[in-house]
Amino acid sequence: MALLKLYLDEMVPVDLALILKPYGYDVLSAKDAGMLGKSDSEQLIFSTLHGRAILTFNISDFTRLHKSWLIGNKLHKGIIVSPEIKITELIRLALQLLSVTRDGEIDNQLRFLQEFQ
Repeated sequence: MALLKLYLDEMVPVDLALILKPYGYDVLSAKDAGMLGKSDSEQLIFSTLHGRAILTFNISDFTRLHKSWLIGNKLHKGIIVSPEIKITELIRLALQLLSVTRDGEIDNQLRFLQEFQ
């Protein structure tokens, strides 16, 4: 099964994508995708259309979006939320997430990055 592809919304530091790419992970930032300033809904639609789980620090808004998508029977590739954390911890947890999660395993789920200790 293919590796999880990740999309970082604009709240997540672009540096994370730059650090993860040399490890062979497919990570796209909102900045690189030209999605800065877009709404949370647009971010989720973009990540879904491009087959990517989204990583965000915006827990409350993306929890609401996830629930509304479930109610509307809309499918997404996964939403991973986290409180804002130091970049070193973000890198560690993201590497752990990407090393244990394959494409399709978190489809339509809302997960906390901290689950991937």
